[in-house]
Amino acid sequence: MLIYQNQDCELTLREGIKVYVDYLIENGKTPLKDPDAESTLIRDHDALHVIFGLDTSLEEESLLDTWLFCGCSYKFSYLASYAKLPELKELTKKLLKEVGVVGFFKLYKNVITTKLKIAFKNSRKMKKRWPFKHPEEFLDRKICDLREEFGIQILTPEERDLKKVIWSGSHST
Repeated sequence: MLIYQNQDCELTLREGIKVYVDYLIENGKTPLKDPDAESTLIRDHDALHVIFGLDTSLEEESLLDTWLFCGCSYKFSYLASYAKLPELKELTKKLLKEVGVVGFFKLYKNVITTKLKIAFKNSRKMKKRWPFKHPEEFLDRKICDLREEFGIQILTPEERDLKKVIWSGSHST
């Protein structure tokens, strides 16, 4: 379990993002980079993983989508720019080729109950929506304080213990 996956994590959001990026590298993955020096798009996405306590398995990426749509505020155009990143398009193409439609059905079958819990319980208990494009000063605040302020109750390890769809992009941990 990653340290930011503890509800009361004392790391700052910046430190949590570093843990997340280090986790990717340790698992042989190349972290995405912001498209230009002024962009915070990738950092903003990585912060979602941290603030909602999720890793980058297909299942937890799927759960992150539910958190995003039910528990975040965002501009659609900004969100759409993430989906347009060339690296993400390539990864999606590789994933579709490898697991196919059947693999995606298995994935959603494995996560649907947890997605519903996020949509109808966890996100409804939030005090306010997490801003996908968050203020710079959030980076130096403790994760536990941000979760308290926004009313974010992350999933427990048991709730994240989902049957995994295995593919070449899967993590070893």
